[in-house]
Amino acid sequence: MSDFVDPAEITSDLVLSLHRFWLDARGSLVFPDRSNFTPEKLLPWLGHIQIVDVIDGGGDFLHRVIGTKTVEVVGRDLTNKYVSECQYEIGTEAMLERYRETAEKREPKFRKGTVIWARDKSWLDYQLVTAPISTNGTQVDQMITVIDYPNLN
Repeated sequence: MSDFVDPAEITSDLVLSLHRFWLDARGSLVFPDRSNFTPEKLLPWLGHIQIVDVIDGGGDFLHRVIGTKTVEVVGRDLTNKYVSECQYEIGTEAMLERYRETAEKREPKFRKGTVIWARDKSWLDYQLVTAPISTNGTQVDQMITVIDYPNLN
């Protein structure tokens, strides 16, 4: 069961601006090429970016990059770890399914909700978009996420 929300429910400028960037980079393609997502072009979202590699057609996913803001919130850095080997509040299989659904649909997916902040165990609101990207133009082999914690100072 999906927990994705309609983009109209997203109010975060950070999340919406990444979605606009993805749409511009896509142009007339099904999804944009990874080469459009250079570190220089991603500066507005640094700290909030996550990039995962799609492994074995979605059998697993590798956390290529985890932004420093997310590391601060969840209290751990999952960079270079497989999703299947990590523990998540929602469960490992649920996290795998979220990524699989986005890869299969081949379009950006939005979510919002709450997460426990590692620092003081309080609940933080979040909003995010996960969008497929490609290095070969035909298959989703990476996904980029921007996650915002609007009530975090």
